[in-house]
Amino acid sequence: MSVAIDIYSNSSGNTVSVSVDFAAEVRSSSFDGISTQFEYFFKFTTGGVDTDGNGYSPRIVGDLTDLALNRQKQAATNTATAYTNIKNMIVDYVYDYIYGHAADKFSSGVAYKAPLSI
Repeated sequence: MSVAIDIYSNSSGNTVSVSVDFAAEVRSSSFDGISTQFEYFFKFTTGGVDTDGNGYSPRIVGDLTDLALNRQKQAATNTATAYTNIKNMIVDYVYDYIYGHAADKFSSGVAYKAPLSI
């Protein structure tokens, strides 16, 4: 299942999409050779580039404790607590795409990422 979030710029009239896919995978092996374990995750992707011309690697989110800034802090706030629901998680990750982040934002240890170029 996939949802596309279109981000529109009033100043340029351009639109960039961020896709959020929900996926489930079956583990193919385990210590005893047989696994019935499923892993669920969200995958964020975009064909857009940042204002420095760099693309984005897919971002994988395993659960609501995987915060946008190095899995340590939420991107929009200086918060280290887990997201309370899927909507809040998606909004925070998309916020990070749009605005980028400074190096070590909120003491999270992240590298600098320029804002999305729209």
